[in-house]
Amino acid sequence: MSADYNPSSRRRPVWMIIVIIVAMLPALAFPKLLAMTAPDSGQRTLVWLYPFYVAASGAFAWICWPERKEVSWVLIVLMLMTHAAIWLLVRSV
Repeated sequence: MSADYNPSSRRRPVWMIIVIIVAMLPALAFPKLLAMTAPDSGQRTLVWLYPFYVAASGAFAWICWPERKEVSWVLIVLMLMTHAAIWLLVRSV
């Protein structure tokens, strides 16, 4: 262990964990989004990939927080923009 190791610096604040979880919640509408897509369309493929992207993005935001806070915020903002994009994609049919 190095002398500059500080376990408290690697901890994520509770408010950040809550922000990440709240940012991931719209993915729970996956069944509704899937029901709104046509069976044989490219949209359906994107909707199937959507929850996996949200889970990965949330996990990476959580992992990045201790050393790269800016990357975490970028991932959260991109996730929120993806929620909007998926809803617009499905609604445009």
